[in-house]
Amino acid sequence: MPNRYNGKDHDEIRNTDDEDTMLLPDDLNDYREYQQPRQELPPLRKKVNTPPRPQQKNGERVYTSNAPQFPQSGPPPQFPHSSAPPPPPMHQQQGQYYDYNQQPPQNYSGYNNSGYTQTPPPAAPTAPPPPQRPAAQKKPAPTPEPEYKPKKKKRKHKSLVRKIIGRIIKSLLAILLVLFGIYSCTSLSLISKMNHVETGNRTHYSDNVGRGHVRSVLVIGTDGRTNDDRGRSDSMILVSLNSKTNELIMTSFMRDCYVEIPDNGWNKLNAAYAFGGPELLMDTIEYNFDVRIDDYVTIDFASFVSVVDSVGGIDIEVSDEEAEEINVILISEVNDLMGDDRMSDLLEHGGKLHLNGKQALSYSRIRKVGNSDFERTSRQRRVMSLIIAKMKSFRPTMFKNLASDVIPDVSTNMSTFNAYLLSLRLPFAARYKMKQIQIPAENTFYGEDVDVGNVLRVDFDQNMDVIQNEVFAK
Repeated sequence: MPNRYNGKDHDEIRNTDDEDTMLLPDDLNDYREYQQPRQELPPLRKKVNTPPRPQQKNGERVYTSNAPQFPQSGPPPQFPHSSAPPPPPMHQQQGQYYDYNQQPPQNYSGYNNSGYTQTPPPAAPTAPPPPQRPAAQKKPAPTPEPEYKPKKKKRKHKSLVRKIIGRIIKSLLAILLVLFGIYSCTSLSLISKMNHVETGNRTHYSDNVGRGHVRSVLVIGTDGRTNDDRGRSDSMILVSLNSKTNELIMTSFMRDCYVEIPDNGWNKLNAAYAFGGPELLMDTIEYNFDVRIDDYVTIDFASFVSVVDSVGGIDIEVSDEEAEEINVILISEVNDLMGDDRMSDLLEHGGKLHLNGKQALSYSRIRKVGNSDFERTSRQRRVMSLIIAKMKSFRPTMFKNLASDVIPDVSTNMSTFNAYLLSLRLPFAARYKMKQIQIPAENTFYGEDVDVGNVLRVDFDQNMDVIQNEVFAK
């Protein structure tokens, strides 16, 4: 058979398959030279402060102090032809050596010429005691939830109607505010043009000031021809607004009433104005008739004519006798007072006539037709009621005439604030019922001739009752 080993009897390769392979002397010497002296590793140290492992006993953890002991093992095997330790297996982490007898790993910090250096594991923290559960508290009984009731859906048309109504209300309020502003501005502008005078010395003789539901102003018509001419009080009308009965009461005090004028003795009522002006006249009425009066307005002849002309004149029923007397007064004094021709504005006959300012003034001064001064005061109240009725239909032209011709000639002791408050009541007074009273009332007086002329003797107690029942009624 041919040689299998390239003509050699053997392959010259050392056989190491035998378990009892022996080293040749040359190889043994090489091995001894390679082999390093054996060094023993230090024994493993015991863990200090290692927490005991909890054991289960009847569902509860039991802690024991028997910590596991780590066996001592020899150094890792040395490998020939290499001075570095073998690589760790896949399941072994760097720096750890595992005992395969199910023991915890031992940590090694590194390797040096003397072998692996062992470092003790860090002390594990002591396990805290198990938390104690708080004592069980009784839960309050659950309150029954209210039954759910579905809300009814609002209809859209109702919400739309509400929006429309709300807008209408807002619009009305805005209109009212605008009208109120216009009225206030108009009222204040007229009041500012009045002739405001300070109230003189007063001695109040009446304590009925507590009747707050009645607001009264004394309107004094004088027979003065100019502003400087005081004259006598030709007419004295107390205009009262009663908010309880919704009435506008005009109370005429007749000029021939025989009264006691404070500090001036007995005389006709119209003489009080000539003696002491409006202050003494108000004191005299209070003293004799127990009527408290704080405010007044005076109008002379020229102002009266301007008022009637500003409202466009008045329509009134005039008898033939009254028409003839009007012409006499026009010719004798009024036309001359106004600077007109004496024969101007004469009436041809009586009937339902439209009177201008001069004719209305002459009509208010008639005394020789009818029952003397009684009918005279009645005519004055009738003319005033017609003027008030005309003023309810306020027009811009009326405002212009009042502001330029009438108001500057009117005198009053009211402050601007009080006059403005009174003007705020006038729109409500437009719907008041008008009532006229005459003092002295019928069957409460008699005529008598005295040293100052023909006068009216008055029963003051009866007339006080009339004023109380008619003016201050509730």
